Amino acid sequence: MAMTLRSESVSAFTPMSGERLSSAGPMPEAREMARGQGARGIAGRARVVRRWMNQAFRADPATMLFAARVSVWIRWLVCLIALAELAYRPGLWLATDLEYLFLFLLVPLVVFNGLVHYRLLRRRPVTWRWLLFLSAIDVTLITVAVIVGGEFHHLAYVTYFAALALFAAVFVSPRVCLLWTTAVAVTYAVVSIVAIGLDMEAGQEKALLARVGAMYCIVLCVSLIGRFERARLRKVMERERALQRSRVELSQAIHDTAAQNAYMVSMGIHRAVKMADDSDEKLKLTLEATSRLSKATVWELRRPIDEGRLFEGRELSRVLWSHAETFEQVASVPTEVILNGKEPPLAVEIRSSLFSIAHNALTNAFIHAEASKVKVRLDFEDDRIRLSVSDDGMGLPEDYAGRGRGFLGMRTEAERLGGRLIVESVGPGQGTTVICETPYG
Repeated sequence: MAMTLRSESVSAFTPMSGERLSSAGPMPEAREMARGQGARGIAGRARVVRRWMNQAFRADPATMLFAARVSVWIRWLVCLIALAELAYRPGLWLATDLEYLFLFLLVPLVVFNGLVHYRLLRRRPVTWRWLLFLSAIDVTLITVAVIVGGEFHHLAYVTYFAALALFAAVFVSPRVCLLWTTAVAVTYAVVSIVAIGLDMEAGQEKALLARVGAMYCIVLCVSLIGRFERARLRKVMERERALQRSRVELSQAIHDTAAQNAYMVSMGIHRAVKMADDSDEKLKLTLEATSRLSKATVWELRRPIDEGRLFEGRELSRVLWSHAETFEQVASVPTEVILNGKEPPLAVEIRSSLFSIAHNALTNAFIHAEASKVKVRLDFEDDRIRLSVSDDGMGLPEDYAGRGRGFLGMRTEAERLGGRLIVESVGPGQGTTVICETPYG
């Protein structure tokens, strides 16, 4: 019995380099080869630059999400204070062109901050590019505020420290943090010397050097604390992975012994069912129930082995396909797997929870629904993951939610991911569909 795997992803095909793409006439072969090599060279350099930037601006997803939420609300607070000042004391505003520029720069801040906030509310991923652009807007606004202040001792420069600390908390590369700090320090020094003017007799150049030094100290301290915290988390994760590997090895050992024996017992019972006399209906029903129970035991013993592959870094789609193949072999139920979209990098917690939901739904289709056909669908959409398991079995009673712990566990897993669980069952004999929708983050 062969399991069906169907992918609905759309692939883009490009013509080969030897094909002529223009109808204006044939190009000389040497020029065509040179252009092809030049295009490939530019594309290769672009890929190298993208890889370098992704590596340089790498950030912990959880830290990035937390920093994005905090920074969004801080910017809303700044905008609210600026509008309140404008409404309460309009005479102090709009006196110079710089103040007009400051208010004008608030517009892109409000728009872009609103876009980031919308993505957070919709649980869409926020990449390092978003936070880098927001950091650039922050530095620009702070610089304009320093210029508008007009005095060297104006306290607007203090907000540089908060912006740099937030940048160092998000981005883990010390080189990137030091480069960003240098750019901010040079900008502040130029503004202080050119736009504001330093009083050398009062020793303001020494105060400027102290402020620039404080910028570097704050960034280095935040980076050092972040490095220690990440090292601690790595040790915790390594211990968890070691425990998971031990669990998988133990499960494999159990599978090689107990599961094989259970499978042989199941085959023997299945043969006994065929040999049983139809006149002894009670014996036949007992043997069928025992055969189903032995298959369920084999199926449950396979779970930790397949789930362990997730902790080895395997993709959710591949592990689900393999698990569904095992389900078809053990339960003798035709199973179709449909994959739609490209799977992005997912945290192991998300992959493990979705795997658990799919396993429990398949178990329900096998043991309780007595299905003759099962379909597993995994959709990677723009802002969410959608997993569905459908069967054509007996359906669910009205009080299914209060029976057992299967659906309660699936609902708990979905809510823990920030998603939801939907159970569709028209009625007895109409089959069941279990749907889990969860964001990427």
